[in-house]
Amino acid sequence: MDDSDYLRLLTRQAEQANDFLSNARKWDRERWVCQRLLLGLNVPFRQDEFGSAAQEPPDVQFRDANFEVFFVLDHGRRLNDEWRAELERRRSALSLSQLLRREPRPQRIAASELQARLAPTLRKKAHNYRERGIDLGELDLLAYINLKRDLPDFNSHFPPPGEYLRQGWRSLALVGPTYARVLFAHADAPDFLRNNLGRTVLFDVGISL
Repeated sequence: MDDSDYLRLLTRQAEQANDFLSNARKWDRERWVCQRLLLGLNVPFRQDEFGSAAQEPPDVQFRDANFEVFFVLDHGRRLNDEWRAELERRRSALSLSQLLRREPRPQRIAASELQARLAPTLRKKAHNYRERGIDLGELDLLAYINLKRDLPDFNSHFPPPGEYLRQGWRSLALVGPTYARVLFAHADAPDFLRNNLGRTVLFDVGISL
């Protein structure tokens, strides 16, 4: 494969990423996040086991799980804008060297800081859903973590998720490019979440958007 072939491949990948991030593919993205969690927890699944509710929430239903999916990004980042810009960059490049750029080294953050990044979205969801009369105790929260500037230190301690427990969700898990963790799962949560409670799973190969 020469440089021009590789440039075309990179451009095609950026086109696919932009399509995946479109409004029309929202449910596909949410299902993909759920599948990443299941793969990390070594839970086998079939494509036909995933469904969508007649009315959201939840975003994705899998067996007895009612997944409500949300994304956690660095402050100010928007995946759609990033990939639109990246697509234009790749389309206009005449050589691979034009795509090279220096990225700042991510800083390490404690597990407590990673967990705290969930707070703004969870507070907003809890408030909005209560106003709509939605039972939070029937929802399994799943955060997809996509951070460029920070790298979690999994040798540090995850604190008790007291605030999130008090909000009333049935369970809360997170999944990133190379890791997954179930932060809490109540007695009526799906078995595969309860069986992995409090365990950080590290993946051999990372996959991210």
